Amino acid sequence: MRVNIVLSGGAARGVAHIGVIKALEELGFNIQALSGSSAGSIVAVFYACGYNPDDMLELVKKTPWLSLFIPKIPRSGLFSLKKAEKYLREQIPFERIEELRKRVYICATDLLSARSLYFNSGELIPVLLGSCALPGIFEPVRYQNYLLIDGGVMNNLPVEPFEKLKTLKIGVDVNPVEKVSSVGNIVNVLIRSFFLAVRSNVDKRKELCDIVITPDILKYSPLDIRKAEELYRLGYEKTIKVMEEFLKRKGLGET
Repeated sequence: MRVNIVLSGGAARGVAHIGVIKALEELGFNIQALSGSSAGSIVAVFYACGYNPDDMLELVKKTPWLSLFIPKIPRSGLFSLKKAEKYLREQIPFERIEELRKRVYICATDLLSARSLYFNSGELIPVLLGSCALPGIFEPVRYQNYLLIDGGVMNNLPVEPFEKLKTLKIGVDVNPVEKVSSVGNIVNVLIRSFFLAVRSNVDKRKELCDIVITPDILKYSPLDIRKAEELYRLGYEKTIKVMEEFLKRKGLGET
């Protein structure tokens, strides 16, 4: 069965998207196209490059992520994305979005026009970095006439590119909001504030999806990439459960 998938932002929790894709493949679903914001856009692009879920998980586990973000004098962001750009160019063998092996829409926010943009063509790396540029944490990315920041600012579940298509739309939300007893340093404050703010633009977009998968990752911090194996497993397990129930309702599951 053909599906289009929509992957939310969620920082480290985005690893759960990889488990979702693994489960969909095992159940025989054919992923036609992907749309994503922030961490969701990274997973979408790597998958569309030809990385399989196992490859992606291993890459997540072996990459020293914190070393990719360079502290800078905070004029427009606390960290530069220059090393992250170099890393992405080393891992991704494509220059342009339309060259990817599957159709991908990368959602980013244009700070100048205050609009959500859905890129399915153009230079890949600048747009991907812009989609992940959390405001206040990372410096915005200049691309063409845009000043790009994290797509989740205005749309953390970018289903719009698929809204009028008949292909089954599966939304994956990896940004649950948990109650905490303390927040921590300024980076933690900024990131938690950001994810609290984006919740309001997710719930209404879930209604545009045919199926919504929300992995049980409430207790996992958006910053804890060390829990990659667990996040992957939880994304996989929730997808198996949700999609097997869907197949049974359609009379396509095991009897």
